[in-house]
Amino acid sequence: MSIRVQFMGPLATTLRARETELAGEAGLTLRQLLDRLETCYGPEFTQRIYRTLAPPRRLQMHTRIFVNGNAVDDAMLDAPLPTAGVEPGSSEVLIYFMPGASGG
Repeated sequence: MSIRVQFMGPLATTLRARETELAGEAGLTLRQLLDRLETCYGPEFTQRIYRTLAPPRRLQMHTRIFVNGNAVDDAMLDAPLPTAGVEPGSSEVLIYFMPGASGG
């Protein structure tokens, strides 16, 4: 499966990236994906995503994470990501990070 990650608002500015694409495998969890992104983007990413650095790392309240359009929370960190996108036949999973104050 392919995972397309989009960063919005201040996170995109801080990371100097709006989008990245990663390969994923069945059983990959959101926490594992966040660990990969942390390796790529460093402490700037970590500080915007997690409230604490020590386990159990809980998600920030001011950054929302969506997987295929569905908001996630701490309870979903260790659940496997979907292996397909929302469109029929799509193998691309869309994950985006949005500041909590954004939206319409």
